[in-house]
Amino acid sequence: EVHQSLQRHPKILRLSARLRIHKAQAAGHLLFLWLWTLDYAPTGDLSAFGPAEISAAADCSFDAELFLQALRETGWIDDDGKLHDWYDYCGKLSARRAR
Repeated sequence: EVHQSLQRHPKILRLSARLRIHKAQAAGHLLFLWLWTLDYAPTGDLSAFGPAEISAAADCSFDAELFLQALRETGWIDDDGKLHDWYDYCGKLSARRAR
């Protein structure tokens, strides 16, 4: 799910400030990451993927370590390597696809 409030969500604003990019670019990177996750990590667990893979999935051209650190610092990825609240937003879709 993508909600219309994403454009002004505090975590988007923090991510764009942390990476020094426009909030539309931050949202785009997240959207690319979420779409990739649906195909390659449907449980939302990114812990098996390295910074370069996660950065590439999000179509980021800047430092992969910085990007991953920023995602963690701003609450998009939890300490266990899972996308925050992934199941709440994508659990039904993942379960439907698994069937």
